[in-house]
Amino acid sequence: MTATATQRRSSEEQASGTSAWRRRVTSEPAARVTFYITAFLIWVGLAAMFVRVPGPAAVTASLVKEFSRGEVFSNFADTFYRFAVGVFLSVVVGLAIGVIMGMSGLARAFFESPVLVGLSIPAIIWAFLTVMWFGFGDTSPIVTTFLTAVPFVIINVAQGVQGVSRDLRDMSSSYGVPLGRRVKDLILPAVAGYVLAGVRFAVIIGWNGVLLAEWFGGSGGAGFRARYWYDANQFAGFAAWVILFVIVIVVLDQLLFERAARRAFRWRDAGH
Repeated sequence: MTATATQRRSSEEQASGTSAWRRRVTSEPAARVTFYITAFLIWVGLAAMFVRVPGPAAVTASLVKEFSRGEVFSNFADTFYRFAVGVFLSVVVGLAIGVIMGMSGLARAFFESPVLVGLSIPAIIWAFLTVMWFGFGDTSPIVTTFLTAVPFVIINVAQGVQGVSRDLRDMSSSYGVPLGRRVKDLILPAVAGYVLAGVRFAVIIGWNGVLLAEWFGGSGGAGFRARYWYDANQFAGFAAWVILFVIVIVVLDQLLFERAARRAFRWRDAGH
């Protein structure tokens, strides 16, 4: 009888260990690690197949050289300044127009077509246009970032405002609640998730916009430096900057927006 109980406990421990192992293997962190490993192996395979595709060793050497020259931090400082100004303006303007569109049918009819046009124009077109309009310098990347990002903020906020209970809005209006208080205490808290989604899109799309503007008309910055190596036919240097672009936006998204989303939706997670 004792032997049977011991065998049962042993089998239960093995089953528990197997279940824990399966949970770790099938977890979200494991899926992310699997993706990175797969992408790295594909990169190694492509580098082995094609001469013009630089391998990890060549790209790493170029990154080390760029850091040693002091090019990385100085150029990214220029890029982050232009990017931050453009995204800030897009969030402020997009939030204001989105709230107005969501609360007013006339405003929605007025702004709907321009917003759709803005959504349909890719960042590369805005980059070309702003370089033509403003020339080289900071203005072109800032305006490109703004024009690329603002439609995504507007459309997300407007949809969120339209989803707010019509009864609550009518009741607050009937009781004479001031418009500013209605927006601050009713509309904005209800659309926090939509605002966060709009800002997240603005950051991702704006990042593409600022890099393209620097590529075509920047006088410095990460996009300008990538263009420098591309024109020099040094694809390892170009690939090194592309990897830096990707790392920056992934880190920014994971560290900033993932935490902000968890904080914004604590009430929903607690309810579940």
